[in-house]
Amino acid sequence: METSPTTGGNTTLFHETEGVLNTLAREISGPPYSIFGNGTKVWITFLVSISALISPFAATTYYPALNVLSDVLDVTPTMVNISITTYMIAQAVAPSIIAGMSDNGGRRLSFIVAYIIFIIGNIGLALQTNYAALLILRMVQAFGSSASIALSVAVVADIATSAERGKYMGYATAGILFGPAFGPTIGGVLAQYLGWRSIFWFLAIYGGVLLTIFAFFFPETCRNVVGNGSIPARGIHQSVLTYLQQKNLARHSPDLDVNDPVTVVKKPRFIFPNPLKTLKILSEKESCIVLLYNGLFFTGMMVTTASIPDLFKVAYGLNELKIGLCYISMGTGSLVSALTMGHLVDWNFRRHAAVIGITINKGKQQDLRKIPIEKVRLEVVVPGHIIGTIGLIAFGWTIKFQTHIAGPEAALFVVGFGISTAFNITNTLLIDLHRDKPATATAAVNFVRCLMSAGGSAAIIPMCKAMNPGWAFTFIALIYVALILVIFWIMRDGMKWREAAEASRAEKAAKKLEKATLDVERQAAV
Repeated sequence: METSPTTGGNTTLFHETEGVLNTLAREISGPPYSIFGNGTKVWITFLVSISALISPFAATTYYPALNVLSDVLDVTPTMVNISITTYMIAQAVAPSIIAGMSDNGGRRLSFIVAYIIFIIGNIGLALQTNYAALLILRMVQAFGSSASIALSVAVVADIATSAERGKYMGYATAGILFGPAFGPTIGGVLAQYLGWRSIFWFLAIYGGVLLTIFAFFFPETCRNVVGNGSIPARGIHQSVLTYLQQKNLARHSPDLDVNDPVTVVKKPRFIFPNPLKTLKILSEKESCIVLLYNGLFFTGMMVTTASIPDLFKVAYGLNELKIGLCYISMGTGSLVSALTMGHLVDWNFRRHAAVIGITINKGKQQDLRKIPIEKVRLEVVVPGHIIGTIGLIAFGWTIKFQTHIAGPEAALFVVGFGISTAFNITNTLLIDLHRDKPATATAAVNFVRCLMSAGGSAAIIPMCKAMNPGWAFTFIALIYVALILVIFWIMRDGMKWREAAEASRAEKAAKKLEKATLDVERQAAV
């Protein structure tokens, strides 16, 4: 008997609804969350960490050349800072397209597309000769580089459970935070001895190296493509190394059919990226509050980094190379946070699980409905928030009074450590809330933080000139003093919001299922 289109559609709806209702049960009682061993996880995390370097490298190697470009292009420092703003705007939009695509079409393809765009943008920047081209090509560069952050976080969500995610998120974001430590230094050396164009040639070469490494050695991790890693990848989802390994396996095991349909799912269907899915996350109460906190607090770091070239040149008369060296302290603080605070987050997860009597099974995803995940994550954010706020105040006033350069450098370390701690942990919380679409969730983080940072980066130098650096950064810090109340609000009510949202989704799914049942019964009667 031939199935009618209506009946077929209802059957599909039955399967989709059943899949949504049973996903959590499968994660807890089914196969391991990921079949990748610890060694492979470390390798994958290392690759995404060095990949994530391209975003901060693209942003920060450029900073020491800001004053040079101001002279070469005959524009004011404020106008050159607008190129940072255009970069941030593109960085806000790009992940919602490329990273969102990766949740359905795989991580490898998205990485490769991002690298190609990044290389093209940097070649153009190395050859450009006017201000308009600088602004446009910086947006192209950002489009290629920014997706790498969202993809890196998504890969961690693919391979790590909530109980171990803090550690792996720390390692993966170490690359993101290593960039601000040494990117400006590299940019300063290149600008000083080879000219500002060499900065963009360096970035183009780095993008080419990453493209080669990922094409050959990076395995597909997207759970919609390879599941927990047990489903063999095919086509573009298959790295050259994996292809050679499977060919070798087939040659030495002729009885094994690597194309056995039992072990191979259908080829993933390409779905055109929908940026509105990113905005949909902003409509969820808890996620929206976390995103706004995350973006507003991270803006403090970005306005600080954007102000360093102008403030340090005026206060200390530094050249491009020395300005580049000044970023090391902030980057080092961020790196220390990434390598240490993740372990503290995982320890706090185990502590809360023990208190409520939940046993953590290695390799199994935990039922977060019973765990106050907001408290688990945000209890560690509070000290980071306070430390970062103090660092901003100290930075502004040490610059204002032109103390020994060790003063603002120590303040930059504190800013890097405190703000990175809060930023990374709230990122982890968002992944916990959206572990079925981690790249889309991280794209939402980029969208909010980059738009806020774009405005802050454009405004900070005029603010410092109008108010002096001390009061400008104190004003920002006072906003953050009030913002800390948001953390306690989420810790108190977050679990209730999550339960209400889950109940609403279950009710909608039940109504769809009921409607589908009635439609099937009517079709059967006909």
